[in-house]
Amino acid sequence: MLIKEWKIINAVLRLFNRKVILNTFLGLFSIVFGIFLYVSFFYDTLPMFFSNMENIEKNILALVIVITTIFIFIRMVLNVEITLERYIIFIFYLVVLVLGLLRPDNIYSGESAIALNPFGFLNDIKGDKLSLIIMLINLIIFVPMFFLLAKLNYFRGSFLFIFIFFEVFVFIIEYLQYKMDVGVFDLSDIFLYNVSFFIGYIFWLVYNKIRKKFI
Repeated sequence: MLIKEWKIINAVLRLFNRKVILNTFLGLFSIVFGIFLYVSFFYDTLPMFFSNMENIEKNILALVIVITTIFIFIRMVLNVEITLERYIIFIFYLVVLVLGLLRPDNIYSGESAIALNPFGFLNDIKGDKLSLIIMLINLIIFVPMFFLLAKLNYFRGSFLFIFIFFEVFVFIIEYLQYKMDVGVFDLSDIFLYNVSFFIGYIFWLVYNKIRKKFI
């Protein structure tokens, strides 16, 4: 009986050690990669959406969010995350989206308007580096949405329900930008958001195939 119990204890310890080693490695990687990503990309990009980014406290908070997001996202890709982590990263994601797109710091200096040309971004990026950068950001920001919502299981991985949630969300965001005088209700933004969403959906399909084979 003691031998059997000892084997169970050993198995638990080995499993625990593997988890500790994995989490330690992921933690160190997330810190190093997060700092690199923040310095090389976010440090110059965030001031376009958030004011007072020269504030050291804001930079530290943003860096912590980046590192934590990388850590949890990798665990989600490896399918070893816990339920709480899914909610944490989704809340981080929504907060950053809402604050970045609605600009509560009054960083937006233009006039509110309605732009109904879904390809208006093509004219905006001609000879305008800032508009090109914003277009690329719009093509990226909604890539994680399908993955994160599918992982939450609220929609049971249903493409239709997640797509409806996404469309309602982006239309509300664009409407609020217009009504709050913090941006333009722009169909070209919505078009780019949709491209971003479908890139994320393709990523989810590829991820699922790989997960079924190897994870």
